[in-house]
Amino acid sequence: MSLTYKRPPATLFTPQPRPLSYAAAQRYRPSCRSEPRLLRPGFASACGGGGARRPYSTPVPPPPPTEKTDATAVDGGTLPGAPRTKKQKVDLHPAPVRPKTAAGPSAPKASSKPAVTAAAATATTGSVGAHPAAGSTGVVAQAKADVEDAAQHGILKPPPEDAGRLMRLWHQAKELFKFYVRGLKLIHTNRKRANAMRERVKNGGPPLTRWETRFVRTYQEDALKLIPFALIILIAEEAIPLVVVYAPFLLPSTCILPSQKERIDAKKREKKAACASAMADIFEGIRQRALADSSADSASLLGSRTDLVAVGGLLGHSAYGWGSLRVRRIQRHLLQVAGDDALLLKEDMGKALTLAELQEALDERGILTDGLSHKQRQARLHWWLTQVSQHSQAADPVARRIVLVASSGAGRF
Repeated sequence: MSLTYKRPPATLFTPQPRPLSYAAAQRYRPSCRSEPRLLRPGFASACGGGGARRPYSTPVPPPPPTEKTDATAVDGGTLPGAPRTKKQKVDLHPAPVRPKTAAGPSAPKASSKPAVTAAAATATTGSVGAHPAAGSTGVVAQAKADVEDAAQHGILKPPPEDAGRLMRLWHQAKELFKFYVRGLKLIHTNRKRANAMRERVKNGGPPLTRWETRFVRTYQEDALKLIPFALIILIAEEAIPLVVVYAPFLLPSTCILPSQKERIDAKKREKKAACASAMADIFEGIRQRALADSSADSASLLGSRTDLVAVGGLLGHSAYGWGSLRVRRIQRHLLQVAGDDALLLKEDMGKALTLAELQEALDERGILTDGLSHKQRQARLHWWLTQVSQHSQAADPVARRIVLVASSGAGRF
């Protein structure tokens, strides 16, 4: 009996795939996104193939496409898996629309009469030059606007950009105080220049020109306002905006900001226009009396208090005072105008005047300039000077100019 050993058939060892670790999956992650080339055993299972578990480091596969179904509201929401509906885009241009309120049939319609009445009242108040109430926001707003305008023109130094409210107010108060001090010093400088001009004429030099004459007169007016204005600066500097609104005659010409001067002149023109429209019949009556009696003096032409108020209002005088004081104001004003007329006749009828000088000359003569071009204003000044030159030998120069002021108020040129 022979013993034989039967060898079992050889079997090939098939390695079992094992999942990769987290670090290995992170190293091989880029290969999962691209097409695999040479994959070692077990890599397919790491990438999610072969039905093995998918590691958490691999990307989530997209969900399979489903058919679109309508979303059904369930308890204030939508069913899970239902597609979201796209919200309608709201157009907010040019501005949000105010929601319309449903008004009942008995709701009254809004009328535009109150707005028109308020606008008319505002225009009427502005035409007569009424001032806002003391302490109102209008005065404060005007003062702030004046300071900002002066800072834009380089008259006042603007505050720093990063300054707070208190620092800004302190800076503006300091700059205003410096401006007023410089204005007071300028009056002293003008005094020296005016004295030099007088000394030149006194020593036999050339006479004063029209500009020099007006410069000396302006200095004299500023010198009279120097003491009360200096007291206002030392005692209550914050009250200067109120002085600008309610008592501009107290301010020297060197201590007025450009916007303040424009506002003061505009209010004067508004008052003159209101006076001319309200007292046109009175001006026509003065003109008719002068035509009936060519030798009438100023006292006969201004016989009543109404005549004094009309002529004084067109010349920009105050509405307060008794009769003799009003007469002296008018006579003193027109005598200065007579001297200015003589200088303008020597200087080519005022053709070399600038726009500001021409406006000032017409305002002094009571000639309204609203809506007139530069050529029309020159024509009005030429008309005045022509009428004056024709009666240069009149016994009463004031009476002749009263007639011209009345003709201007009546619109007879």
